[in-house]
Amino acid sequence: MSDLISTIKKVLGETDLVLGWRRDGSTGVATPARFYNEEEAEAAIFDATCCHNLAVHLPRLKDKNVGIVAKGCDVMGVVELIVEREVEREKVRVIGVSCPGMVDVKTIWRQHGYGVTIEDDGTTLTVAGKQLDRNENLQRKCVGCRDSLPVIVDEKVGGEITASPTAALKREMNELEARFAAMSPDERGAFWDEQFERCIRCYACREACPMCYCRDVCTMQTQEPHWTRGETDSKENEMAQFIRVNHLAGRCTGCGECERACPVGIPLMLYLDEQNRVIEELFDYRAGTDLDAKPPLLTFSIESDAWGES
Repeated sequence: MSDLISTIKKVLGETDLVLGWRRDGSTGVATPARFYNEEEAEAAIFDATCCHNLAVHLPRLKDKNVGIVAKGCDVMGVVELIVEREVEREKVRVIGVSCPGMVDVKTIWRQHGYGVTIEDDGTTLTVAGKQLDRNENLQRKCVGCRDSLPVIVDEKVGGEITASPTAALKREMNELEARFAAMSPDERGAFWDEQFERCIRCYACREACPMCYCRDVCTMQTQEPHWTRGETDSKENEMAQFIRVNHLAGRCTGCGECERACPVGIPLMLYLDEQNRVIEELFDYRAGTDLDAKPPLLTFSIESDAWGES
């Protein structure tokens, strides 16, 4: 950790604070942290439980100069926020790290008991003293990762940043994805009715998403216009999610934080992965991969009534 700590201390000399992770005292896994001085930076860590996308905090810190410890997929959120002019590039110092692939802490705890110790060195995963197959306990987004190399980096930890070893893994549909892919439109409608029946409208999905930064006027809750009622029945919940998902068209970087944060386990990325696939197929565009790119759904020309044409 010495390289990480020394790099954070260096960046603190140029910024107001650095976003990173420290170890939680009760569970032993990583928890997001803000480091304001060198003494606090001594607690900084980076391991396979640092799953949170810290870019979510940047819109609330836009008046500050901020350092951020970031994996490749997290940097995509930073890039998209810069593209949308929500964050100024000059105010952000990106500390890039080599990502080993994040383990699925929530699933591990669900299977082995909340708060059990998780130790991972990037090759060997040990849970409660028992060695597990690391590849079978990765977050779904980390298998076959396309984004482990950051798009922008101001400081590097540990020399050259390397691609995650999980990038070489073959990405296959899990049981739920395969079942969903085989469904008819009516079956998919029934599936989502069942999923959103469990939604409690806590908005954890929105709060965890770096691109859901317009919280004060969020259409999931606004009274003017009044898009959804306050009831938590499946249709109202689905309408709220449709609004959020459509608002993320061409903007979602696929970080999966919405699904990870959901307390009732709704597979929200089934929605977003399909939408991202269509956007990439139609427009050859992936959010968060190019600082100079123009998001296709933000470039409509009202004068020509055409996409990006004059």
